[in-house]
Amino acid sequence: MQELITIPSLPASLAAETQKKLRSIVDDIKHISETVFADNVAEDKDHACHSQIKSDNQTPYPGISRLTPSLYLCGAAAVVPAHLDKLGVSCVVNVAPELPDTPLSSVSNPLYLRINAQDRAGVNLAAHFDEVADLIEEVRLSGGSSLVHCVAGVSRSATLCLAYLIKYGGMSLREAYTHVQSIRPQVRPNSGFFQQLRQYEQQLRGSCSVEMIYFASLDKEIPDILEPEYRAMEDFYQRYRSSLKKR
Repeated sequence: MQELITIPSLPASLAAETQKKLRSIVDDIKHISETVFADNVAEDKDHACHSQIKSDNQTPYPGISRLTPSLYLCGAAAVVPAHLDKLGVSCVVNVAPELPDTPLSSVSNPLYLRINAQDRAGVNLAAHFDEVADLIEEVRLSGGSSLVHCVAGVSRSATLCLAYLIKYGGMSLREAYTHVQSIRPQVRPNSGFFQQLRQYEQQLRGSCSVEMIYFASLDKEIPDILEPEYRAMEDFYQRYRSSLKKR
C-alpha cells in the first residue's frame, strides 16, 4: 500500500524531547489515516459484493425476477416468448386459470403446466406443491430453467416458488420468503397460502419458522413475518385519518 503520510525531516536544532513528541504526533496521524483507508477499502469491497449479489438476481427484462439460477418468477404481462428464449426458460408454469394460455416460444417449445387455482385463501394450492416443486427440480437437473407466473407474480406463483425453495432449496419458510422478498418486494401470498406453506414446512422439516398472529385492526391472523409491514400501514392510515379530522 502506498504510504499515506511521509514523516518530515526534523531540524537537528530541535531538542530530542521535542523531536520525540512531533514524531509521536505524526505516527498517530499516519495510523489514523491508514485505518480510515483500510475501512474505506473494506466498505467498497462489501458494497461491491452486495451489488454483485443484487445484479445476479436481476434480468434485463422488466417484471421477471430471478430467484435462483434456474427459477424465474413474474406476472403474466412480463411473459414474452423472445425474452424467455434468451433466458433459457425450458418450462413454464401458469397459475392463472382466469387468463388465456401463456404465449410460448415455437423455437424452444418449453414444457407447459397449467394450474387451476384462484387467488383465494380457501383454495387448496398445497395440492400442487409437490407436483410443481418436483417439476422445477427435474428441469434444473436436466440443465434447464423454469418460469412460474400468475396474474401479478405476487401470491399464487410466489407461493409455489416458496414451496420449491423449502423442498429443494434447503431453506425454511422464513428464509425462503426473506430471500424472495429481497428480490421481488411485492410478493405477498394470501394468509391461506401462508398457512399451507407452514404446514408444508412442518411436513418436510418437522418445524415451523413462521407463526400466525392475531392482528386486531384486521380482525384476522397474519404471518408474523408480515407484521412490520402491516404495522407500518396501520400507522400511516391512523396519521392520515387524524390529519383529515384536523381539517
